[in-house]
Amino acid sequence: MKQLAPDLFERRFSDLVEIGRARLPALAPEWTDHNAHDPGITLMELLAWVAEAEMYSLARRPRRDERLAYEALLGIAPSGTRPARGLIWPDHGDPQSPAATYKRNVVIGKDAIVNVLTDEKPPFHPTHTLLFVPGRVQRLEARLRGGRIVDYTATNERGGPAFLPFGESAGRTDVLAMTFRCRDDAGLFGARRQEAKGALWPIGVRTDASGIAEQHTCGATITATLVADGQRFPLRIVSDSTSGLLATGVLLLDLERVAGSPREFTVELRSPRGFARPPRFLRIEPNVLPIEQGRFIAGEVQTPTATGLPDWTFTLGVPGLQFAAGDEPLAIEIEEASGLEPWKRCGRLSDRGPDERVFELDTAKGSVLFGNGVNGRVPPAGGHVLASYGVSAGEEGDVARNRRWRVTGVDGAYGINLDPIAGGAAPPGPIDRRREARRRARDEHALVSAQDIVAAAKALPLLDVMRAWVLPAAGNAPRTGVVTLVAMRARPNGNEPARIPETPRWRESVRRRLAPRMPLGTRLVVAAPRYAGIVIAATVSAASGRDPQTVKAAIERALKTRLTLLEWKPGVAVTRRDVAAWLRSVEGVDNVAALRLNGSDEGEVAVPRGGLPRLDLARSAIDVRRSTS
Repeated sequence: MKQLAPDLFERRFSDLVEIGRARLPALAPEWTDHNAHDPGITLMELLAWVAEAEMYSLARRPRRDERLAYEALLGIAPSGTRPARGLIWPDHGDPQSPAATYKRNVVIGKDAIVNVLTDEKPPFHPTHTLLFVPGRVQRLEARLRGGRIVDYTATNERGGPAFLPFGESAGRTDVLAMTFRCRDDAGLFGARRQEAKGALWPIGVRTDASGIAEQHTCGATITATLVADGQRFPLRIVSDSTSGLLATGVLLLDLERVAGSPREFTVELRSPRGFARPPRFLRIEPNVLPIEQGRFIAGEVQTPTATGLPDWTFTLGVPGLQFAAGDEPLAIEIEEASGLEPWKRCGRLSDRGPDERVFELDTAKGSVLFGNGVNGRVPPAGGHVLASYGVSAGEEGDVARNRRWRVTGVDGAYGINLDPIAGGAAPPGPIDRRREARRRARDEHALVSAQDIVAAAKALPLLDVMRAWVLPAAGNAPRTGVVTLVAMRARPNGNEPARIPETPRWRESVRRRLAPRMPLGTRLVVAAPRYAGIVIAATVSAASGRDPQTVKAAIERALKTRLTLLEWKPGVAVTRRDVAAWLRSVEGVDNVAALRLNGSDEGEVAVPRGGLPRLDLARSAIDVRRSTS
């Protein structure tokens, strides 16, 4: 069969020179001397030599290693099957649930099996060894600066609407206090405290932010203190998957420092440095189980035993190898004369010496390959091979919300998942990694242009950047390398808060996230918009037959829409003529009898450079009078 295209990898130096010389009459007809002494021919020969070397390199280079190296430059490392994760909340609506019936504490081991009531597969397990303490939240209150106390007990039990557990400012001195009473007469640790040693007490947090944050080790962002019988016990937060109480997740508390076993106590949560933005909770409750799909297989014995022959291979007994990027997916131990010896995974056996205890692993197939005695040691004949690894079912572990769950060692249905159990996925293949590499190259590059900086700021998770723009430098200002980004925070309920929400902590959080991506020699400054307060005093006549109160409400809605911070161009003044036109366009308005802006009859209210108008309806006076006609 004739080839439709030539195989360029089979071309040699002489072939490439002849191809180039044959094209000269058509490309350069004035070039008539094609002999070897011509400088142009010499240059063509040089290019042919370089092209042959490049083709040889491309054809012979181990391309898989090359791809992995390029992926590593973008921070992409191979990983295995991703397990599904989620939270199981106690079901207080079920009178037969353990949360309502149990009177004794239970330690739920990390190896406990957790399943949906209607389906035993695939199995889940808790992420840590946990302590289930039956009881009830007696009171949940915010203790705010200035001594103000807000009771959120009823709102928390309903699971909404969203509330601000640390107030609108969410400062360093604001505290969320949760008073809990144990149903076990022996208190927090039960009758046998030794059995609860090492178990963590989980406190679940459900916010109005979508999704569940990835679990990470908690720093000093959040502190927890247990108060009982006049004593205060600082609690170590072992794990915080809530991103500092800003996303749905769980706090895992180490109770080791608590003296005695109090039956009623208060847990106080605070942020020593304040929050980047005020948290918004739908619910907070103890005994919420963080679960993960999959299981760990320890010391799986491979059969048959090692043959003692070169290039011996075997396949793992359970598919779905699970490991995170950068982690070791498999631990191998082989029985030798000196006992069990650990063997290490390597990239390629061909790079190894004859005495090295190494093996190659194909993560997609779950197959293990040993050396031949020249490249890598050969396992001794008859030696038992033990493999330890984790597995998961990938996307089969994803479960829709509001399913009922059982836990080994706890009778009845433990609770429900208020959010989907999600995150399960098959191992990313070459196409998936290539797609991720392209996304990172496109989205995670250095922030060079103003559009780059604005897009990166609006994409920051959990910080609610609603709008941003780069303030252009004044024409005669010296070039200092300072870039000023003006950022505006979202208004979750659509209403303008009494205080400007772009606090210094919030602006610093935005700057800290973006600064590492700025070019060298450039300093990023994040500023809040310079707001110009707008107070409107208007006297309006309603059209015949219209209710003045209805017309007034329509006017207020129209003013909010016209002066929306999301669309107003920065630095543009608010004129009296524009406001009068807005009022006349409202349905039910007959005419505008009088209008003053900020107590003045002048034509406009100036807005600072890079600033926005901020409508103050509380101080505005809209007087709608009934028509006299």
